[in-house]
Amino acid sequence: MHFNPNQAREIIMAHYKEPKFKAKLEANFQTYFSTTCSDKLQLSLKFENNYLTKAKFDGHGCAIFVASTDILLDILLNKSKTEILEIISLYTEFLNDPSKYTQETIKDLAGLWVFFNVKKHLSRLNCALLSANSIKEEIEKTL
Repeated sequence: MHFNPNQAREIIMAHYKEPKFKAKLEANFQTYFSTTCSDKLQLSLKFENNYLTKAKFDGHGCAIFVASTDILLDILLNKSKTEILEIISLYTEFLNDPSKYTQETIKDLAGLWVFFNVKKHLSRLNCALLSANSIKEEIEKTL
């Protein structure tokens, strides 16, 4: 599978500069911190009948962290908890070995393909996974 690094960079920077799901959170959020850098995530998720109906985040960090959080929330919105866990699992596997994915198998990742090369910089892998791991943790608390 061939990925366009210039296109990926443009998409990442667009989501970093103007994240759609970033907002000031005043209540009902959980806070998570990266174990490898200064990324900080405040996450607010609302589920109705096991579907993610509202999602917002706040915090600070690098472009990879902010963009991955924004893109991930966009993809997960209106998905069931089961679907969300499947997407997060696929995303995690993809980040660890993008070479085994084809155009067909990557379609469920939608915009998350842009993080295809974060493993080249291992600390960036944690940046790209902070929100995914946090969302997974939140869901697993309710199962």
